[in-house]
Amino acid sequence: MGWSAVNPRVKLTVSQAARYLHVSRRTMQRMRDQGTGPAYFRSGEAPNSPILYELADLDMWLAARKER
Repeated sequence: MGWSAVNPRVKLTVSQAARYLHVSRRTMQRMRDQGTGPAYFRSGEAPNSPILYELADLDMWLAARKER
């Protein structure tokens, strides 16, 4: 099953999100640090809780960067 067949509310890990966007995990971190990447959240309240992305947020972020 490809990503397009997945529920848009599905949560992706940093590695999965990076693979989906065709960037490195380091680039994902840099975009979070600079506030330029897609929306994300932590899966818990602790500062070291895993970071997750919703597929719909990744798609919206990509769509906003489309060039015509």
